[in-house]
Amino acid sequence: DSLLNTKIFQICRNCETEESIKALQSLLNEDPSSCSRQDEVTGTSPLMVSASNGNIQTCNILLDMGAPWNAIDRMGRCAGNYATNNEKWEVVNLLVDAGVKAELILGTAIRSSMNDNSEEGNKSNSNSSSQEGDTNEVGLITPVEHEPCTKPDYLSQNVRYNAADTMLLDEDNDAVMMEWERPLMHAHASIITSNGQKGKKVLNVGFGMGIIDTALQKLQPSLHVIIEAHPVVYDRMIKDGWDKKENVRLCFGRWQDTLPQLISEEHIVFDGIFYDTYGEHFTDLEDFQYLVSKSLVKPGGIYSFFNGLAPDNLFFHGVACQCVKLQLAKLGLDSEFAPCQIQVKESEWNGVRRKYWHNRDTYYLPIITWNQNFLNDQDKNKEKN
Repeated sequence: DSLLNTKIFQICRNCETEESIKALQSLLNEDPSSCSRQDEVTGTSPLMVSASNGNIQTCNILLDMGAPWNAIDRMGRCAGNYATNNEKWEVVNLLVDAGVKAELILGTAIRSSMNDNSEEGNKSNSNSSSQEGDTNEVGLITPVEHEPCTKPDYLSQNVRYNAADTMLLDEDNDAVMMEWERPLMHAHASIITSNGQKGKKVLNVGFGMGIIDTALQKLQPSLHVIIEAHPVVYDRMIKDGWDKKENVRLCFGRWQDTLPQLISEEHIVFDGIFYDTYGEHFTDLEDFQYLVSKSLVKPGGIYSFFNGLAPDNLFFHGVACQCVKLQLAKLGLDSEFAPCQIQVKESEWNGVRRKYWHNRDTYYLPIITWNQNFLNDQDKNKEKN
């Protein structure tokens, strides 16, 4: 009903009063689906309008009625972007909490579904909605950047390095890794070696162009394990002599197979761990982090990963980071995301089908360490036993 929708949008634009709250509840009870309807021209939703005006009670009501926190307008903006742009921080916090709750529930449901269908083969291409931001009601054509980032067939694809050796591409001309990441990889290498200390035992999962591994080699690690699953990339490693470097150990295969063996059979623990795979499902990151909790030195170990979570929308990115933070906390690990300045020229993407970094000059580098209270509790439990 267009008149009802007009009334709802009008209430959401105005300042909140007791009368307006009652009127909104009455209209939504009349047609609950109206809470999620978007303007056909702009794509704006009642939640976006309320968020931009800082109407916290209105936002709460809309969310309770089922308004999607991650719906996007014609410009790709969600309610969280509207609240952030207008500095409505109470609403921002509300939407972050709503997003995290929804994503954790969705993630659990997806994992349960995947487990139920595990006998049918590879994991589904379904992805967490914070990572894709694909909920909308206005008939938008999904941009290539919003396509699912999972690629179950990646290891069977014939990937290639370009002539300038500045990018690694898959068969779809999507970039597996690019030269512009170099300063970030150097920062990650420094972080997982406790600010560039020499002689550390380090693990890198996903060689790509070898940028972080080259940086780690300069720090003379006492043990440098590299896990790489793609045969073309592994052949490149052998060609470049990585199997002959001092204290380097190459493990060809999926980390899902090789890392558990290193843990259970060789009892190897690492001072620093870095994860940067390609085409995997978001549940793979969760599974990897469980193994991190079994293979990271206590108490001084440091873990990090390439933070490409929800790269096309800063608000979705924040929600995804918060989800990861909560998942790691359950394992006894603390997380912080250190801001790093990065410049990526538009020309860098020439020849690449889909960007995986979108016009942002700040990269939030994950720094994950052991929670001291968690370790203290573990020590107490050992003493009791």
